[in-house]
Amino acid sequence: MGFDLDRSEADGSDATSADNSDFSQALSRNLLAERFAIDAYRKIAEGGQNYDRATLRLVKVALAVEEEHAEILSAIIENLRNLNGALAG
Repeated sequence: MGFDLDRSEADGSDATSADNSDFSQALSRNLLAERFAIDAYRKIAEGGQNYDRATLRLVKVALAVEEEHAEILSAIIENLRNLNGALAG
């Protein structure tokens, strides 16, 4: 996935970064929430012996969806960073 949650999304030093700052921060918060959901679903799936097959299947589908969301968000964030870098340089 390659996304660093500690990296600042924008430092406000140029117009492009300032324009995208709120949007980038919202995407980053959304990605963080997706990762928390992924962790929660993984923990539930690990205890699969405690659930019936239908419930376990539902948890695994939800996990796959959340992982896909995280991958998409990571790609969007990385593309925005690359775009901002190209416009600034």
